[in-house]
Amino acid sequence: MVYRKGERPVPKVVRAYNEAHPVAKCIADGDLWLRAWMVQMCTPWPSIARKTGLSIERIAELDKGAEPTQSEVAKLAALWWVTPEDLSLSIAQAAGKR
Repeated sequence: MVYRKGERPVPKVVRAYNEAHPVAKCIADGDLWLRAWMVQMCTPWPSIARKTGLSIERIAELDKGAEPTQSEVAKLAALWWVTPEDLSLSIAQAAGKR
């Protein structure tokens, strides 16, 4: 990445997932977990595929409600700067298991 003179990178930190998180609010309104994360974190399918190594076909399956594997959860959590446990919590919340 190229920075202009004096420009500094924005520090990224892992943000805790709780009921005040924007994704939790989307899920509470009825969105599916993957769509809620994609919309709130502004990550389209091609970006997810490129940055996680998941295929577009697999992302489509997840978008339709397929259960993600632990390795997929870990890859997506790293992409969205959240812990795998918190991402799993949001998936469970969206599935009504919470």
